[in-house]
Amino acid sequence: MIGDVFVRFVVGSDGQHHKLLTGIITEARLLRDQGELTLEEVGRLDELYVWFNEHVTVPPFPTGRFPSDAVSWFKHNAYEPVNKMWDVVALLRDHGVEVRLLRSANPGRVIYEDQVQVLVDEWNHL
Repeated sequence: MIGDVFVRFVVGSDGQHHKLLTGIITEARLLRDQGELTLEEVGRLDELYVWFNEHVTVPPFPTGRFPSDAVSWFKHNAYEPVNKMWDVVALLRDHGVEVRLLRSANPGRVIYEDQVQVLVDEWNHL
């Protein structure tokens, strides 16, 4: 993995500390739960959630033991999941939500890894 670049889609301003940034899956769910999405957008988002649930493994931590500060980064070769994330980005941008794409060769201490992602305990600064 040395030399590989990991990517993470987040919502938050450039000056905001990286630990305060929200992932776009969470941000899209918040928009949905607040009633900000049209029925068509909710359907599109639900389809994306189904796809992610079928194709991206949820790290196997026991219920209630998922590390609260851990964040997921996609590997450089996770083409299909990253393309699906761009669909979520488009939905958020349609609602005026600014999304940033972070890149890092070393995003943190890896606590879980599979074919498309790493879950890390982030360093104090990037």
